[in-house]
Amino acid sequence: DQGIAFIGKDVWINECLVDGTQLCLDLYQGAAEAASSIRHDSKVAYYTNSIIRNAPFESTLPAWVILMSSLESSGKHFEIIEKGFNLMRIMKIEIPTTPPSIMDIMESMTKTTIFASRYCINQGVGISQKRPDKQNRNLLRLFDAITVAAYSVSSPYLPLLTFEMVYYCLQNEFFETESAVAFAGFGYFHIALKQDYEKGKYWAKIALEILKQTRPSSATVRARWMLYGHIMLWFIPLKEAARKLFATNQLGMKLGDFKTAVSALTLSTNIALLEGENLLLLTRDRFSEMKKVVKYNIECAKLAVLDVVLVDELRGENTNPFAIFDGKFSSVDDLMMDAVTNKNINLISNIYFRRLFLAFWEGNYDVAESHLRDISSLPSAKQPKLTTIYLTFFSGILAFHRYRQSQAEKDLRLGMDAICKFEFWLKFSPSNFENKLFLLNAEQTSLLDIEEAKKHYEASIKSARDNGRVHEQGLANELMGKTFSTVANKSAYAIECLKKARICYLQWGAMKKAASIREKYGLDMNDTNSHRNPLKHARDS
Repeated sequence: DQGIAFIGKDVWINECLVDGTQLCLDLYQGAAEAASSIRHDSKVAYYTNSIIRNAPFESTLPAWVILMSSLESSGKHFEIIEKGFNLMRIMKIEIPTTPPSIMDIMESMTKTTIFASRYCINQGVGISQKRPDKQNRNLLRLFDAITVAAYSVSSPYLPLLTFEMVYYCLQNEFFETESAVAFAGFGYFHIALKQDYEKGKYWAKIALEILKQTRPSSATVRARWMLYGHIMLWFIPLKEAARKLFATNQLGMKLGDFKTAVSALTLSTNIALLEGENLLLLTRDRFSEMKKVVKYNIECAKLAVLDVVLVDELRGENTNPFAIFDGKFSSVDDLMMDAVTNKNINLISNIYFRRLFLAFWEGNYDVAESHLRDISSLPSAKQPKLTTIYLTFFSGILAFHRYRQSQAEKDLRLGMDAICKFEFWLKFSPSNFENKLFLLNAEQTSLLDIEEAKKHYEASIKSARDNGRVHEQGLANELMGKTFSTVANKSAYAIECLKKARICYLQWGAMKKAASIREKYGLDMNDTNSHRNPLKHARDS
């Protein structure tokens, strides 16, 4: 600030001052970077806009990068997209003025795939590589910032942005860390748009190989976040993906990319929660980082708070996680209002999902169904991501539950659809999908053959135990208990199943859930033969 005040604002146009423009660029850019590091958004906007208005266009890209980063941390995704598209059009990069149709997207993807096939790429090796100069590197960073914003609001432009970036990297033979982000995105859309998981894995491996051969940078952090948070989770154990994301957090903090670092931490913690890590340990070890998250990335802080609220509900506690917002938000409803106002589809989807997750584990299936419909109505519903696994699993369990009551063929078909998806995913990573598939098969088989269903329940319990999912081990025991409660002379066995479920929920740390199991089914943990009557209609509850 002192340097800027010393030279005065007229130096931009003072032709008598040698290198005046460059001096201004250096000072204003340094001031913008400093303001960005302490999240002083108004100063970031002032300094970067001064550069954009006064400097030659080719010198403004670094300022654009800083401005986009500031807007991203404030959750102003639509502003990023609007400014980014205008900038890309100035640079003669074709971006349609109206949202693309699915046919437009598929056509663009096909052209990019054909163009990519001209290159002999063996996991990022085998063709000449060029290091992008500062101008091109900043352009890649702009692509990246706009792409992240488009992802956050489920913009229909997201695929086109990714394809343009891939085309640009291949055309210029850039195989640096920024390119890894593009290729990771390309792999993601092979999965999302074509259900081509093998091709998705192929491009992900190219991105990973590039990261191995290049010096770590903030782009490395972004690429790892995309790879382990959105692609490789289909091919490696989810707990390993969580560890990779936690390592990404450590790398990001070391390199100064705090925003992506805390995003990786938030996603890692979310995987740990969904995979059944002990809730008390999560509260102690992971959620203690909340202040760091809110400091560097307010959008991730909102997601992290949602996870804490979920854990509180499962444990029957109130740790007041909204205190980190200093009064700006005091409830999930406040977050929803903010998400709707800012058209933040990602946040809306996450709120619905966590409500569904809680209702499902509380056994409130009607409420869970309502939230499932809410999620299905969103434009992001068909994007394959971490929650897709659990949405498919929950929808299958809920569908078989409905079928028992309705005998409607559509419900049976929905349950079978979930089974088919898990059968397809199973070949990519058995450890991620096996116990869920066994349980879905058990629920379907129990409609016809209780004894055959028992084999599937027991297989699900063993698989869940072997893969460290104590909560899903509990769920399999609970559903088996409900099933056998309908069979004559099996009430004692049903009670034992429900007792085992309660123990699993206690090990998970879900104290409130464990208490509800005991109360709902009238369990006496010291007497197998007591309180049989509450099981009479357990299967329908």
